[in-house]
Amino acid sequence: MGGGRFSHEAYSKLRTSKDYSNKSREEIFTASQIDPEMDPTKVIVRESRDSKEHPETVSIIVGLDVTGSMGFVPEHIVKEALPDLIGSLMEAGIEHPQVLFLGIGDFVYDHAPLQVGQFESSAELLDRWLTRVYLEGGGGGNNQEGYNLAHLFAARHTSIDCWEKRKQKGFLFTIGDEPVFPTIPAEIIKKYTAAEEAETITTEAIINEAQEKYNVFHMHLEHSEWSKSPSRKGNWKELLGEHFIVMPDYKKVAKRIAEIVIQHHKPTTANNTSGIADTEVEDML
Repeated sequence: MGGGRFSHEAYSKLRTSKDYSNKSREEIFTASQIDPEMDPTKVIVRESRDSKEHPETVSIIVGLDVTGSMGFVPEHIVKEALPDLIGSLMEAGIEHPQVLFLGIGDFVYDHAPLQVGQFESSAELLDRWLTRVYLEGGGGGNNQEGYNLAHLFAARHTSIDCWEKRKQKGFLFTIGDEPVFPTIPAEIIKKYTAAEEAETITTEAIINEAQEKYNVFHMHLEHSEWSKSPSRKGNWKELLGEHFIVMPDYKKVAKRIAEIVIQHHKPTTANNTSGIADTEVEDML
């Protein structure tokens, strides 16, 4: 996957053709169950590959909480924020980003706690996978979500050329407003991935596994008074340190993701032709 190139013009035409500015969330995200093509139990691996069109890809996973309190985030990205993410990267000299969108829920209560798209580059294909996400609107009253399923999938079910060819880590962002479950039980791994055998793993361990090939971040959205409380942030700070990022304004999430990638991506010497020095990048943040 990953063919085509993103452009502001293509994105603008797409928004206009689909009349997003006049549509509600329910009119955009119409799925009433998980899309068969996004079912993680049918996915052995998602690939982010270099090509003639994209010779030096940068792989980015964005895991979106799709429980009841968080559906406004994918809606905002579809309607307005794709240029903040992809366009900002390209303008900074990261010319070949490939983004995979995940839907994340509560693996205790929800029917579809993990949904997986494909690594894509063009506005049309990014929109295609993002709008296929089933906004289940579930979650439970347990003050935890299955964000660690994103770490599991990234670690064990993706293959990315930026790491395998150039030892440049990809990027994994989870976005939500709750703590993460402390473990992924073996039965959950077998239920929601293609693995036939599994052992229970702690969240700390699966994050460490994902960090072997990804820069791992979690963005906590302070979109309400209760989401600002320490209990809603859990132990993310202990798990990720400075890679735990509190976001008071959800409309800045896509732009912040782009800024983080620009700051942390280490291009090869041959590809460092954007003319942006490290000090200039720091000034952008």
